[in-house]
Amino acid sequence: MGKNRIKTVTAGRLVYGICYSQPMQGDTPTERAAKKRASSAARQKLNFRAAWQRLELLLAANFSPSDCWATLTYDDKHLPPDRAAAKKEINKFLRRLRDQYRRRGWELKYIYNTESVPDAPAGARRLHHHIILSPYDAEIVKSLWHGGQAHTEPLLDGEFDSYEPRARYMVKERHPETHGLKKGERAWTPSRNLTKPETTSELVAESRTIQPPPGAFVLEHYADDNYFGRYTYLKYLLPER
Repeated sequence: MGKNRIKTVTAGRLVYGICYSQPMQGDTPTERAAKKRASSAARQKLNFRAAWQRLELLLAANFSPSDCWATLTYDDKHLPPDRAAAKKEINKFLRRLRDQYRRRGWELKYIYNTESVPDAPAGARRLHHHIILSPYDAEIVKSLWHGGQAHTEPLLDGEFDSYEPRARYMVKERHPETHGLKKGERAWTPSRNLTKPETTSELVAESRTIQPPPGAFVLEHYADDNYFGRYTYLKYLLPER
């Protein structure tokens, strides 16, 4: 009897899953080749080579839709000359924020990036930061940012919104056409206390596959099969607890 391999990556409510035909010892060369093609195609779905996918999972594992998305900008007086100077400013802000959180008994979790945009009409690169915070108080965030303006809003637009657009936005300067990040520079900086996504893998009967649980919100679904090998790919949000 054949076997299927089921692998899942769970990050908070976000789940990536694949199910594919597992090559077995008694398979003919044709069967083995077909199953290997299916398993290779399935595993590609969970490689997470793209920077936005790794960030998406980290966001989903640690932040809820109601957590904070803040944009921290600089006025002309405080505008840093380069990224190194901007990093010092955001670190000062985080130290002030961590102190306030500690006084309230809150654990601070964050992910931030630093990016630049063309500053018309001179065309200079104007630095600013995006930061995701949990938990948060908008007034505290605004009062502790001393460089200019702080705009805050919920991270996502409701429980069925996707983390993917935020993740893609935060790593957009990795794209060659933006000329934002140099080779080797990190697209984002996380706090050290973030929870990592959980990965599971199990060998099951050939008759079993993967299905989203009742109440889950399916974001992506793809299936492919041939006479000997097949695979199914799912990406979904678990129901809110």
